[in-house]
Amino acid sequence: MWPRFQKHDLGMIAHYLGTMVLMLGGIMLVPLVVSICMSEWDITGNYLVGAGSAVAIGALLRMCRISPAALERRQAIAITGLVWIVGALVAAIPLWMSGHYASFLDAVFEGVSGLTSTGFSMCQDIDHLSTADNMWRFTMQFLGGQGVIVIALSLGLFSKVGSSFYTSEGRNEYVMPNIKKTAQFIWQFSSIVVLVGTVLLFCMLMFIGFDPVRGFFHGLWVTIGAYDTAGFSPQSLSIMYYHSIPLEIIVMVLMLMGAVNFALYARIWKGGFRSTIKEFTSDIEIRTLAFWTVFVLLAFVAALLAGNFLTDISGLIRRGVFTIVSATTNTGFQVLSTNQMTSLLSSGSVFMIILALAIGGSSGSTAGGIKALRIGIIAKATIARIKDVLAPKSVRNTTSYNHLGRHLLSNEITGAAMTITIMYVVTYVVGAIAGIVAGYDAISATMESVSATSNAGLSSGIISPETPVFLKIIYILQMWFGRLEFITFLAVIFCFIASLRPKRRVKQ
Repeated sequence: MWPRFQKHDLGMIAHYLGTMVLMLGGIMLVPLVVSICMSEWDITGNYLVGAGSAVAIGALLRMCRISPAALERRQAIAITGLVWIVGALVAAIPLWMSGHYASFLDAVFEGVSGLTSTGFSMCQDIDHLSTADNMWRFTMQFLGGQGVIVIALSLGLFSKVGSSFYTSEGRNEYVMPNIKKTAQFIWQFSSIVVLVGTVLLFCMLMFIGFDPVRGFFHGLWVTIGAYDTAGFSPQSLSIMYYHSIPLEIIVMVLMLMGAVNFALYARIWKGGFRSTIKEFTSDIEIRTLAFWTVFVLLAFVAALLAGNFLTDISGLIRRGVFTIVSATTNTGFQVLSTNQMTSLLSSGSVFMIILALAIGGSSGSTAGGIKALRIGIIAKATIARIKDVLAPKSVRNTTSYNHLGRHLLSNEITGAAMTITIMYVVTYVVGAIAGIVAGYDAISATMESVSATSNAGLSSGIISPETPVFLKIIYILQMWFGRLEFITFLAVIFCFIASLRPKRRVKQ
């Protein structure tokens, strides 16, 4: 029997959702301050309304349960599942008021894309978007990359129930002694990377002619988009806008860093690089990710050479490598226009991009997709199964793998990896069919579906204000599903459905 949400459960869920909305309202002070500093007074009013709305909504939700009791795991799962949508609804208010979105649904789409660190955008005339609105878009991506719940835990908002929240967001590895310190390490380490990346890109942009203020903001935004494998860009041309090879190299390094498990950085932080390098070179996830990236890159280059576009050395090295790194890390930055990808690239090249988007980076990182760890576990389990078939019946083989320590490969671990992988594949297919039904070609529809579910944001051109409403909603759901890695989402849905069913009366 599925557990039901009772009235007191709904009150608890509403209370903690209210806390998260209040936090989001407080974070809106960032674009508010930027709008004041940049004298964007019309935009200042938008964020006053947005922050005020967040405070009002958050306070009302908290009033649903004035004195909350101890939080149960299923309540924590529900809160984690709902915060991405509730947060996006609140985050959309100032964006919609900016006049750059055709409808409130488009602004909500932008909010979901930002908080899930996807990178799809419904913004119209993005090249003339205000500094404050861009600041809000990238602030959302920074929150989403580290995890909204992680930020809340690092601030000590849920210190007594942190474990339930942390695991319900799809994170299982404790990189520090306790939840709060783990959350603090994640956002503090990320802040350091963003700071260093901003300085490097700022210097690069100053060198190519940017003024200091614009260079600072673009450096900050591109760093956040790259490290958080998020993909929003302050310009419609994405990374092509800058025409700088050194900048592209720095961006690739940041994307690769964002696709690595936070636990890896924690081990290096605590134990030093020399003492941990051997452990991580034997890590199944690192090995799988390295092998997969090299394989996809070689296959992509081979497919390019078979065609008539980007066959010169400059094109292969500069645009080819960047495109695959962007796809493999689920970032979505582009050095090829949408028309070039859909019209000039060979079908084989596009297929390899789709495969790269589908797998994604490491677990416990800012990247989305199926994850290299699951692929590595499935591959190892397959090899183990073949060995069992060939071995005598009297021989019983055991298989282990290295991932932040030595682990026995059990049926439970393999089954969990297979379950999530199948869910991703099914969602990829369903989204692709929806795109085909809407009238788009199969390749473009498949790429958009995989990119949405993997929180990648690399678009084939379908995402636009003219996209059919039903398809926008499907992509919103796919971004939501992919960010929660399905289990949390399904648990929330099944509990709510069970709660709506009338209770059976027991006959006396």
